Amino acid sequence: MRRHNFGLYKVLSLKLLLLSLFCMFLIASSSFFPMALQRVLAQQSPPPPPPTSNSWVNNSTSVNKEHLSISLLNQIKPMILKNMGNKSSGGVSIVVGVITPNGTSVSGYGNISKANTTKVNGDTLFDIGSNTKTFTTALLVDMVKRGLVKLDDPLQKYLPSYVKVPTYHNDGHNITLEDLATHTSGLPDLPPKLFDNHTYPTQQIYNYISHSSLVSEPGVRYKYNNLGLGLLGYVLSLKAGMPYRELVKDRILNVLGMNSTGIAMNSTQITTPLPDILKSRLAKGHMDGREVSLAFLPEVIQPAGAFYSSANNLLKYLSANMGLINTKINDILQDTHLIRHEETSVANSSTTTQSLLAVYIGLGWDIVTNLGTEVVYHTGGIDGYVSLVAFNPTKQTGLVILCSCDENDAVLPANWIKNVMLSLLRSSGIFAPGEVAPITNDNASGVRLYKGQL
Repeated sequence: MRRHNFGLYKVLSLKLLLLSLFCMFLIASSSFFPMALQRVLAQQSPPPPPPTSNSWVNNSTSVNKEHLSISLLNQIKPMILKNMGNKSSGGVSIVVGVITPNGTSVSGYGNISKANTTKVNGDTLFDIGSNTKTFTTALLVDMVKRGLVKLDDPLQKYLPSYVKVPTYHNDGHNITLEDLATHTSGLPDLPPKLFDNHTYPTQQIYNYISHSSLVSEPGVRYKYNNLGLGLLGYVLSLKAGMPYRELVKDRILNVLGMNSTGIAMNSTQITTPLPDILKSRLAKGHMDGREVSLAFLPEVIQPAGAFYSSANNLLKYLSANMGLINTKINDILQDTHLIRHEETSVANSSTTTQSLLAVYIGLGWDIVTNLGTEVVYHTGGIDGYVSLVAFNPTKQTGLVILCSCDENDAVLPANWIKNVMLSLLRSSGIFAPGEVAPITNDNASGVRLYKGQL
């Protein structure tokens, strides 16, 4: 049984690829604004034909809302299939969803499974891994606003008294709930064997915490940590007196009508039998050219990576996060986007600009910015699946990419930090759209940005 890579263990080749594509997509979508201008242009000329995979970025004016998702799918599909090689013969499915103030667009490639040849679409379910974390941090803000917890409350306050949360050099500097939500707790992450052992009970994780030493001072240094986010959701559920899955459903999912999002496991195993919604609509994950079942996570870790969802449901989530729809939780979601700590910063060495690119962490969300515009995003990777949920709050443009492919199979040969930098700058309107070249396997920079979740 291999370890579950939904968070810490991989360098982000595919993550940076997806983010690069998202940034290029933002440029292509910039022709939507303002809507009045779009209507004038529509009256003056017939609608353009669907773009090809080679033309959609460099000819952004030819891309309309209905074609955005298929344009992006046409970019990412050949790269994933090429890098999977013969492993793709076992089957792989990809769904891309796009949202702008003009509405949504969803396109898919592949089938549900070998046994179910239904084509994937916006309602197809995928395991979204670490994208679960942003729901957990939204729960945190919700409970803060209800007066049930505080961001600076110590973790120790919400665990049984016999669990001894370590302090930094035993100086009494406690880990807070905000530290957990920003990956700055200093806790060591769980070793792989804990993820591989399906029967690992909560008590053994408590023992692991009690006998751990902090690797850094709480609240100071960012280090991606599944244990921390898992603990956060777990203690919030203890405080609320209801299971995590029910708490998320009540506070977030029901509000947004996300009835195709949930957790298909209990404290010891994957739910048996699977709910009907999963039997008919779950795209089978793929590892090493074979279909795999949903991965199980220990109960304490489930708030860090156990969700399944669909592109259509995640587009609802993005719509609320961007303020395109007005809901009673919009202010809660907005608070999760606020920058709390810097992850890393890199000076751009291009001859065209010396802008600085900085990567920050909010409550759960990553924020990439050239200090003039932002992209807020999170990624997910777990056995047989990878995913990206991202948006530009200024342009009110969002993207969902779901793939039933494993990171080890679909990963590209190098990270693309330079392309991420320039694409983000261009998406702010600093450069003309025509300056952006399509991403290919041959123009990777080979420079790693940072290690963290997939």
